[in-house]
Amino acid sequence: MLQRLRKALTNALRGVAFAAAALAAPTAQAQDSQTPPRVYYMELNGEFGYDISQTPIREAMRDARNQNADVVIVRIDTTPKQSEFERLPDEKQNFDELFRAQDILPIFTDEIRREWSKRPRLVFWVKRAMGGGAFMPFVAPEIYMTSDARLGGIGGIGVMYGSTGDEVVRQKQYSLRMARAEGYFIAGGYDPKIVRAMAEPKYVLSYRLEGGKAIFLERSPERPDEFVLTTDQEDSMQAEVRGQTRSVLTLTADVARAIGVSKGTVDNLDDLLFQLGLSRSHTMIQGRANRIMEGWKRDVELASREIRKGVEELAKGMEGQGVNSFEARTQARGRQIRQINDIIARLRRFGEAFGPRWHNENEIPPIAQFQIQKEQLELQQLVDKK
Repeated sequence: MLQRLRKALTNALRGVAFAAAALAAPTAQAQDSQTPPRVYYMELNGEFGYDISQTPIREAMRDARNQNADVVIVRIDTTPKQSEFERLPDEKQNFDELFRAQDILPIFTDEIRREWSKRPRLVFWVKRAMGGGAFMPFVAPEIYMTSDARLGGIGGIGVMYGSTGDEVVRQKQYSLRMARAEGYFIAGGYDPKIVRAMAEPKYVLSYRLEGGKAIFLERSPERPDEFVLTTDQEDSMQAEVRGQTRSVLTLTADVARAIGVSKGTVDNLDDLLFQLGLSRSHTMIQGRANRIMEGWKRDVELASREIRKGVEELAKGMEGQGVNSFEARTQARGRQIRQINDIIARLRRFGEAFGPRWHNENEIPPIAQFQIQKEQLELQQLVDKK
C-alpha cells in the first residue's frame, strides 16, 4: 500500500513539474526573442468625414499591419466646420456626423480582429475630436489628451429630427443609432452614459470617485464628494461662447482624466511614449500614413474643384443648346455627356467625402440627377434631325 502511494505521489509530482515547465517555456522563449515594440504613428487632421475618411484611414491601418506594428498611435485634430462653441441647428443633416463615424469605426474594431494576426495596442491621442470625430477615440482602450484638448460637440446629434416627422419614428431612428454608438463605447471599455451625456441635451449626469474610479449617477449631485457633468438647464450665451456648456458634455483634459476616459495629459510624442512605457525601448516605423492622408486631402480637394467647375460649364452648355446646326448640337451634347460622365465618376470615387452638407453648400445635385440629364441628352440626340 505504502509503495503504491509513493508511486502515485511521484507520478503526480512529475505531472506538476511537466505542467510548470510547459507554462514556463513559452515565457522564457518570449523573453529570449523579445524585440522592441514597433510603433506606428498617424495623424488625422482636418474636417471629419471629408479630410478624415475611411479610405485613407483603412489604407494607413493596412500599412501598419504590413509593417508588423505592435502599437498604433492615432493623433486626431478635427477642424470644425463652424465654431465649435456654436450650437448645431436642429436639422437632419446633423446625424450625418454619426453615419460617417459608423463608416470609420469598424476599421479600428472589426477589421483589426479580422485582418491582423496579432492585435496591436491601439492608442488615441486627442487634441480636437469634435462632431462625428468625437466617437472615434472611444474605440481604443487607451486615450490620452493634450492639455488644451476638447472632445465632444455632438449635442446637435441628440436633437436630430427634433421638430419634423412622426415622434415615434424619430425616437426609433435616434435610439437605433445611439444604441450602436453606445456599443462602441462599451466595446472600448467606457460607460455608455458618457455618450448619452455628450449627445442628449439636458440628460442629467454627475459622478463621484470610489477607489479612484468614477461612479456615474443619473441625477444632480447630492453630496459634497459628487460632481456635476451635465444638467437639465439651458446654457447661457456666455457659457456657449466659452465652450462651457452644461446641457451636453464636452470633455476637457481635466474632466476626461477625472472620469477615467483619459489615461493622461501629454503635449508631445516623447511624453506620450514615456506614459505608454515605451520611451526606453521601441522602434518607430517609418510608415506611409502621413503621405496617405495628405494625398487623400489633395485628391478630394481637386475633385471638389473639378466637380464645381464641371457643373458650371454644364449649366452654360445647357443654356446655349438648340440654337446651332445639327453638327454643332451633336458636338455640344457629346461634350455635355462627357462632362456628366466625369462628374459622376468623381462623385462615385470620392463620394464618402461628399456628404449632404457638402452637396448643399456647393449646390451640387446627387448622382441620380446627373444620370437623368445624361439620358435626356441622349434622347434629344436620337430625335434630333438635321
